[in-house]
Amino acid sequence: MESGINQLLIAQTPVAIIDFETTGLTAGLDRVVEVSVVRVDPDQKPRLVLDTLVNPNRPMGATEIHGITDADVQQAPKFSDIADEVLAVTAGCVVAAYNVYFDIQFLAFELGLSGVNQLPPHFCLMYLRPMLGLGGRCKLGEACKNAGIERNAAHMASADAMSSGELFVKYLAKIDLMGINTYGELAKLGKYRFFKSFRHTLPNASVHGLTACKAFVSRTDRTA
Repeated sequence: MESGINQLLIAQTPVAIIDFETTGLTAGLDRVVEVSVVRVDPDQKPRLVLDTLVNPNRPMGATEIHGITDADVQQAPKFSDIADEVLAVTAGCVVAAYNVYFDIQFLAFELGLSGVNQLPPHFCLMYLRPMLGLGGRCKLGEACKNAGIERNAAHMASADAMSSGELFVKYLAKIDLMGINTYGELAKLGKYRFFKSFRHTLPNASVHGLTACKAFVSRTDRTA
């Protein structure tokens, strides 16, 4: 029986912020072309722990949104090549994204192709904003502007994941002021379907036996 995360202290539980760029909106039909993960460990600043372009093994799409071309991903790893690393950097973490309903469907599909079928507990930063009384749902750029967070390179996974990580730190301060301590207490603030994932245990990277890959191709390196 899964024990879940409801009793875990929010301030003492690592969070992995994920951000994907994709060929379109539908997981399965569309594929991930860039993945970034930013970890927010207890009492630590957000840090980028994974960032790479991904070869989707299909023609590129949505280049007008993210700027990634077929040539950009020609030498990039496939998602199956980096699945082990995705699991490693999210191990022991609750997963979050600014629009988690988008990112989690792609995470589920891509990991499923590697035989990993259980999703981690996860929550949505976009929905957390109104739950904490910080304003309505809005795009990431507006949320960052309202929180005083500088945001550059929209639709670049590493930049969006880092902005989301900095936003989560702001939200942690508000959570503390509201006297919310555990994920179970957080779930009492709304009726969003992602709270069902709080019944899942924290992900463990060691049980899947996938092959590690270090041949990453990062757009962050090009803009550094």
